[in-house]
Amino acid sequence: MGLLKLPLLVLLCWVFSLLSLIALCDDSELTVKFLKAPHTFSHLSSATFVFEVLEGGNGACTNCNITCKLDDGFASDCEGRMVLYAGLQDGNHTFEVCTNGSGGVGCANYNWTVDTVPPTAYITASTPFTNALNVSINISFSEPCTGGGGFVCSSVNACNLLVYGAGQVIPSSLNILQPNLQYSILVGLSSASHYGRAILVMDKNFCTDSAGNKFTRNVNSTFFVHFDRRSVFVNLRIHVPERLLQLNGETRLVQATNNYNKLKVYLYFSEPVLNSSAEILNSLQMSQGTLLPISGNDLGNRRFGFMVANLSGMAIVTLSINSNSIISRQGTPVSQVAPVTFLYDSLRPAVRLSTPSHLRTREHSIPMLIKFMKPVFGFNSSNISITGGHLQSFRDISKSTYSIEIKADHDIVSVYVPENVTGDVAGNKNLPSNVLQVRHYSVPKISSVISELATASFVVTSIASGLLMVSIASLHSIGEFSRPFSSSSDPARNLFRIAWHIQVFALSRWLAVTLPVEYHEFARGLQWSIPYFNLPWETRNTQPVLMGSSLPSNSRPYISKIHDSENFPGVQPKQENLSRAASVYGLPLTPMEYRSYFQNQNIRPEAEYILDPHILNGWRDFSRSLFCLAIIGGSFILLHALLLVILKFRKKNPEKQRGYGVLTFPRFEIFLIILALPCICEASAALIRGGSASEIIVGILLLGAVSFLLLVLLLFLSIGITFAKLLQYKEVHQVGRRFHWYQEIVRVTLGPGKRGQWTWKNQQNSNYLTMLGPLFEDLRGPPKYMLSQISGGSSLTHGDRIIASDDETEDAEAPFIQKLFGILRIYYTLLESVRRVTLGTMAGAYKEKRSSKTPTIILLCITSFQLFFLVLKKPFIKKKVQLVEIISVTSEVGLFAICFVLLEKEFSARVETIVGVFMLILFLVGYLPQMMNEWCALYRQTKQLDSAEKSFLTGLKIASIGLVLLFIPHKFLESRFPVNGHHGDGETNVTSSSAERNRNSGSRNSGTTVPEKSWLKQLRELAKASFSKDESGAPSDPSTSRARWSGFWGTKGSGSPTLNASSDLKSNPSGLYKDLEAIFASK
Repeated sequence: MGLLKLPLLVLLCWVFSLLSLIALCDDSELTVKFLKAPHTFSHLSSATFVFEVLEGGNGACTNCNITCKLDDGFASDCEGRMVLYAGLQDGNHTFEVCTNGSGGVGCANYNWTVDTVPPTAYITASTPFTNALNVSINISFSEPCTGGGGFVCSSVNACNLLVYGAGQVIPSSLNILQPNLQYSILVGLSSASHYGRAILVMDKNFCTDSAGNKFTRNVNSTFFVHFDRRSVFVNLRIHVPERLLQLNGETRLVQATNNYNKLKVYLYFSEPVLNSSAEILNSLQMSQGTLLPISGNDLGNRRFGFMVANLSGMAIVTLSINSNSIISRQGTPVSQVAPVTFLYDSLRPAVRLSTPSHLRTREHSIPMLIKFMKPVFGFNSSNISITGGHLQSFRDISKSTYSIEIKADHDIVSVYVPENVTGDVAGNKNLPSNVLQVRHYSVPKISSVISELATASFVVTSIASGLLMVSIASLHSIGEFSRPFSSSSDPARNLFRIAWHIQVFALSRWLAVTLPVEYHEFARGLQWSIPYFNLPWETRNTQPVLMGSSLPSNSRPYISKIHDSENFPGVQPKQENLSRAASVYGLPLTPMEYRSYFQNQNIRPEAEYILDPHILNGWRDFSRSLFCLAIIGGSFILLHALLLVILKFRKKNPEKQRGYGVLTFPRFEIFLIILALPCICEASAALIRGGSASEIIVGILLLGAVSFLLLVLLLFLSIGITFAKLLQYKEVHQVGRRFHWYQEIVRVTLGPGKRGQWTWKNQQNSNYLTMLGPLFEDLRGPPKYMLSQISGGSSLTHGDRIIASDDETEDAEAPFIQKLFGILRIYYTLLESVRRVTLGTMAGAYKEKRSSKTPTIILLCITSFQLFFLVLKKPFIKKKVQLVEIISVTSEVGLFAICFVLLEKEFSARVETIVGVFMLILFLVGYLPQMMNEWCALYRQTKQLDSAEKSFLTGLKIASIGLVLLFIPHKFLESRFPVNGHHGDGETNVTSSSAERNRNSGSRNSGTTVPEKSWLKQLRELAKASFSKDESGAPSDPSTSRARWSGFWGTKGSGSPTLNASSDLKSNPSGLYKDLEAIFASK
């Protein structure tokens, strides 16, 4: 049907042209008749015209001049009535024939259009790449192509759009956008395939245009649609060298470099992306530094390169990408990719050597520690330079810490690490270390001799004092003494003060000062007094850096597997091998692991030699101190408990004798607690120094317990003594007595030497006087004077008199200044305890520091204040104790002063030796007077055991009997013990009178209510008797009061005890003060 329409259209056009030509020649008799002409729309580039000229409509014009012209060209003669044109251009053309004859002039025109271009169609889509199931296709024809039916798509098989591949047209989606010119249609892509392509092409010769040109396909008549529904990946690569390292037992991938030119980052996408390089740059995020684009082949938007810039000397760089903002050409977002972390380090590792020996040691094996600023690899024993000794062992604690042990061959051992012998993970070679020189010495004989003598003498004295104390308690338990000896004369107090003095010198070894060798080794020999010993389960080698060290069999055991052609020229690994190695050997390090293993910028390269975990957290010192303290203290407490049990079952009259003298519980335990305070504080400070949470908590709890004890002591001294709620101190006030000049010096320096006594206000609780005696009994308190005037001259004066009042409490209040001084004096125990607590805390806190003025200055100030307090207030009752304490504290002040000088100045070896010897002399200056005073106290107390003759040998025998009585019954030795009427008749009376008076005085201390008026009357009788004759001799020490008590009451007369005493005093007035102190002892 379409083929029939085309000739009819051509016929109509030819008729129209002929009619036009006739119309043009209506005015002329000449007519032109075209016998042959091209179609009005011709697809030929040539045209042939055949015509004839008729004159008058009858016949051909024979005399006509005929010319022909094509378009705007030149006219030419065409007498032959036929013209042929070739090579015509597409477009509209006009053929004109003109005649000139006898009939006139006339012209005829013929118009037609040449169209040689065949119709075609262009196939386009929104994108040639997609991940969708359907794609919209646009078909645009170059010109209407209606011949042959035009473009149709009624079904998949009857469609002029052909689809090859994984797709097909959807006919129902055909949409005419512009009739005969533009169409749109959907092409369905296969859902069974994840990726593929569909070829869209127009059919052949399915239509023609108006000129008869058949449809022809061109390049644009074919279209390729690529679909890909797979994920799009990106490979983030950096040119930083890789290493496989063994870290914590695992092989890990480490990327590090010190070369700035290797800081290049490349992104490789599995599919081309639509983003530009600037957009890719904006999607990258860096923890440090900046990124700069690198020009290069992008491989069709698959590859992008950047350079890392503006980094510090050491930086851990983490590079991540926001892949959601990057879209592939299929429209699929790029999948997430793990961040990449690498280390850039251009700093050379510094190294420092140290030793726990503080640059000197007596050990032949010297432990040392090599501490690098950061981990290094390839370091071994051959990289260490040693002079004056040889290497015994080498061990790596970590990649940055190495321990070695040097065997000293000479007095000076020098060790250092040369530069460029090892490198870090980034390839930086090490800097040279410090030169560590250690002086090896032998223990000076003077140090060992003095420390051993001090230890031996203290042990012997302790045994002697303990045996005597137990013997007296044993004799008292069987009733041989009606009451125990006075605790104020207890030699155990002096013994504990000796131990306190030794502790000060032992703890001074741990102050942050470099002490002379002579004194340092001497103080080491006294560390039993703290106590501080190696634990039984510790190895003999106490240096923590040598835990099972041995020389490695492999000379280079720490070389890691390195994938770096620059460091190892012979190794050229392939990229796929690197990826396989990373997957096999583990994941790369995380940023936190990089910081943990390689970045230690906040830590100076100072070698810390404490490497044992028990030492690092402070538990070693804590265990050594408190374990030994628990064993020793627990043993003493158990021994004390055992003795108390034995004595309890051996008492004759337990209902009348409730005390055990100096063995009364908890008197001995209070001494032990006071002695243990520095040890507890040292262990607590060492724990807090460790720094872990558990250490700090335990250390603070222990220090809190110590602080609580000090607070309890303060409250007891303040409430019980200062406000006189529990205790009252009474002393004899001597008025009118004249002293020589040297006696005045002694009084000013050591105190007036007044006889005083502590009494418990509530007589029912008077046993606490002995129990709590260690806190106050040898100190002077706020006094209450017992006598107002006692003549000290040779004759009675008018002003000298005794108080004549019959008042039962014949006491006189002391002046305000004396009470104030007494209140301050009683706090000497607190001051001493605070100083010892401070010393223990400072020793524990600064034990591992080599130099610090803080502990020395604090202790020097506290000890100096204590000495000033001691000299100014004169707190002790007994002059001998006051003198010994002044000497002892003075030596300790000198010790801390020398420590301060050692911190300020450096001395030569010779001067340092002299200083060390002088410090030993300081110790002896404080120690020997204390030891002499202790043996004198033991001697006096031994003599007191013989109440009759005051014989030392007899007292020693009695003490031996008291010890034996612990193990055998009393009846076997009853005939040999000279007491209670086992002598003659006269002696029986003396002893009975003494025993009676002792029982009376003991009953007062035991809490029975006995009127004090009779006792005061006795005192008045003694005072009146003192004025009858000249008095001679100074008052004796109150420590002998109990021995003289029996002599005072044991006169050989009869009748009233008071009258007998008065008669005896009139015959011997020089014994007045001795008798007074006997009265105070009984009180």
